[in-house]
Parts: sequence; structure tokens; C-alpha cells
Amino acid sequence: MNEKAIGTLRSIASRCGGLCMAIIALCVIDGLTSQLRQEFNTYDMLPGESIVLNGPMPVDTAEIKDLIIEGEREAITLHPESTYKGFWMGGFMWKGEATAAKDAAAGKYTVTVRGETEEKPHAALTFTFRVYADAPGLQANAASYVTRYVGFHPYATAACLLPLAALCGLTVFFLAKKMERDMAARGKAEIYMIKRSPEGLQISFGLGKDHGVEPGALVCVQNEAGLTVGRAKVTGSTETDSTAVLTGDGQAELGHFVTQDVAATRDDLAGKE
Repeated sequence: MNEKAIGTLRSIASRCGGLCMAIIALCVIDGLTSQLRQEFNTYDMLPGESIVLNGPMPVDTAEIKDLIIEGEREAITLHPESTYKGFWMGGFMWKGEATAAKDAAAGKYTVTVRGETEEKPHAALTFTFRVYADAPGLQANAASYVTRYVGFHPYATAACLLPLAALCGLTVFFLAKKMERDMAARGKAEIYMIKRSPEGLQISFGLGKDHGVEPGALVCVQNEAGLTVGRAKVTGSTETDSTAVLTGDGQAELGHFVTQDVAATRDDLAGKE
């Protein structure tokens, strides 16, 4: 695989990964905001479906058997099953299951939970269940846009896309490393950092002493089309990387390439002879 093919494949993988991450972010935002768009204590269901519910224990009520459940029992059945201590406020909560009857007609149903000493249930213990005749009707009225138009829960969609985004990221990483090795073997490297310095525009690239680049050497800066847009003088080198300062009116951007200045090297060798 040549350099151009590797670069094209890396660009495709990078764009796919970026697209996946953007979709994941939108799914998470949609999942969070859908809870705000949904009416308080309102749940969408299909006939025969069950969902898990919880709520605070009413005042002066300590056991499940003391809960008074009122509402349309023929369509919706609510079964509190256990109590537990709330995580945030520390109060006692009950947990149970609400089930829509298999023959429940499409419509809106209200079920309330209260204690023996209360005449009216607390707002937090008033539940509204919207039963839809079929799955398409439920999907069409979903608070989540992802669920409404795609048919999947936004968090599930984000979870499915995350491995693909990670795969794209790994592909970009390994292709970039391969491109760097192949280019370095030919005395070429991509500019990965640019910054201003008192001496001028400073660039950093992946060629060093192992590749014959040492302080004082001249390197060429080329654009994506392979045209020379400037020269730079190496000011510091390690075994694998170097920094250089552009000379004259030279230009450089991230993504441009650095090559060893063969002509300058030959002139230098001739001068030494």
C-alpha cells in the first residue's frame, strides 16, 4: 500500500470516527433532554408491557402493605414489591412494577399511591400511563427523537456506535504510525506542531539523528501537492524528532511535510571537501 492510499484510508477512517463521535454525542444529549420533554411521572406503554416504578414512601407509612393504591386497576396494575433507602435524600422509597393489561384500550390512565393518613396523594405519587395500541404508535410519540425516527433508545444507539468509533480511532493511529515509518525511511515526515518563537516560525517533525537530521541542517517544507513552500534550519534534534525555524519567506501549516534538503546537503559536503 503506497503513501497516497494510506493517507486516503486514514482520512476516511478519521472522518468516520468523527461522525460516529458526533452521533454519539447527539444521542446522549437526546437521551438527557428527552427526560425534560417527558411529562412528570408519565410513562408510555403497550398492552401487556411492564415497567419498573419507584417513589417515596408516604408520610407515616413504613411498610408496603400500608400503601393504598387507587386508579384504573382494570387497565393498569401497580405492585409495590420492596422498600429501600434513597441514595440522594436518604428517605425511604418503594419499588415495584406497573403492568398494562393485555386487553387495555389505548388511552391515558392515572394511578395514585398514598398512605392511610393522607386524604390526597402527593404529586410525586401520582402516575400517568399512556397506553398505545401498537408499537408504531408508541414510537411515533416517543419523547426521544432518536427513538421516534430511528426506533432505538438513544443510549443503546450510542453504546452500539462507541466500538465503531474506537475501531476508527485505532485504525487512524496504526495507519498514521505506518505512514510515519514509511516516510521516515525516505527522509520525509509530517509537521505535527507549529508555534511562534523569537527566531521565527518553529516547526516540529518526526525526523531526527537516526535519520541523519542534526542541528544546523536545512530541510525543505512541502505542501500536500509536493510543492516546496519553504526551507527551515534545524535547531534541535533527538534520535527520532527535530525542531526547525523557517528561513526567509517560507510558509508551513500542520499537515505539510518536511524532507531533507538534498541540494543543501550536497553543497555542504562539497564545501567540506
